[in-house]
Amino acid sequence: MRAIEPVPWQSLACGVEGLVIEEVAPGVKRLSEAALLPAERSFFYLVEGAGRDCLIDGGWGFCASLEGLRADPQKPLVAIATHSHFDHIGMLHLAAERWGHPAEAAIFVRPDPTATQALPYLSGRVVLIGGGAIAPASLVQQPCPLHRFVGEGSRLELSSRTLEILHTPGHSPGSLCVLDRTSSLLFSADTVHDGHIYDDIPGAGRRDLLLSHRRLAEVDFALALPGHGAILSRPQFIERIDRYRTERECP
Repeated sequence: MRAIEPVPWQSLACGVEGLVIEEVAPGVKRLSEAALLPAERSFFYLVEGAGRDCLIDGGWGFCASLEGLRADPQKPLVAIATHSHFDHIGMLHLAAERWGHPAEAAIFVRPDPTATQALPYLSGRVVLIGGGAIAPASLVQQPCPLHRFVGEGSRLELSSRTLEILHTPGHSPGSLCVLDRTSSLLFSADTVHDGHIYDDIPGAGRRDLLLSHRRLAEVDFALALPGHGAILSRPQFIERIDRYRTERECP
């Protein structure tokens, strides 16, 4: 069997041409990084407003510039960090203003690979198109300190729409979901998606996650845009929550 030759993280740097860009709703683009195997991709989102734009999460961080992505690059760009894991924070430093939960603030200041869960996850793991791996020692993600601490009920006004923040701990202590009532969209990050929902990593908690799921089941929306996997209709979202409870043998 051919040995895996890890490549330096820095060798994967690209511009927006290295992104997979899908328009999933008017003014909403779903983004992912083309270098990664589909199963390893995390999704992050650009929400365009009349007064300013919002970047929800930032992927792994291969993209070194957002030039050419936004219709009006002169508008202010605010990033909302749903949590501090390595596959969601990589491009947050490209936003002039960043919002997130104070429970994970220190990790954004110093994104140590262990704190961001990059290690041991990446060690020896095939994650790249072509069967490649990333050399863990090369992993250096840019600091992306938060400018504003937010939590349950915080709002980001984009003039043409309002994004409402929900604190949904469980996958991590400061996990956030973002609700766009105007477009009936819920950005559910890693709190609910159709893949494996991690509740056994440092900072995670099954009880908190179950409570967050119960709350989200009461939220009115048409589509959930998660951090991994397929876009979910509300019935599919509820089914995934129910399946999680069954998997964990919860009554």
